Amino acid sequence: MSDEENLNLIQKLNQGLKKSYEDLLRRKAALGQDMVFADENGLPRIVPAQEALAEYERTHPSISN
Repeated sequence: MSDEENLNLIQKLNQGLKKSYEDLLRRKAALGQDMVFADENGLPRIVPAQEALAEYERTHPSISN
């Protein structure tokens, strides 16, 4: 596999992971569920998915609805 093919594969994987994460945020927000993240100490932090989605949309303005 050439370097260009590797780069294309990495870009496709990153796009798929981003879309999957966005879909998860939207689905959990629609269902009124929570997201669990790790804080700076590695401890679990529970956040309503609606808040997590709003924060994600603020920091990633190109999000597609």
